[in-house]
Amino acid sequence: QLQNEEEPGETAPVVNDAPPPYSSISAENTAYFDYKDESGFPKPPSYNVATTLPSYDEAERTKAEATIPLVPGRDDDFVTRDDFDDTDQLRIGNDGIFMLTFFMAFLFNWIGFFLSFCLTTSAAGRYGAISGFGLSLIKWILIVRVS
Repeated sequence: QLQNEEEPGETAPVVNDAPPPYSSISAENTAYFDYKDESGFPKPPSYNVATTLPSYDEAERTKAEATIPLVPGRDDDFVTRDDFDDTDQLRIGNDGIFMLTFFMAFLFNWIGFFLSFCLTTSAAGRYGAISGFGLSLIKWILIVRVS
């Protein structure tokens, strides 16, 4: 049966998750916890601790062993595609959409940029609008500088 929230019942004991005291640190681990007197920051580990690290070859061997697939033969289930589906092509776009939005943003400046950026859904169309607007900004900077 479920206990009603309004009825008093047994309360769960509160567990204090305090860290262990410093006296529980063993003698060989004290190299990590030596403190400077003036700043309170721990000292770096001693040279003996740093030299017990694995060599490069051992680390690479361990990493290669860790990348071995747990279930062999599963890579054959996944077939890579070389051709794009129509939906992928619509999301990516093509050169014609890029050039159309590029020239629209280049010739009509702000208005062309907003129209071409908002009306296209492909990546090529949006990047064409951005690059066309950038080139139109450079065009207007040069016009103002020369005149």
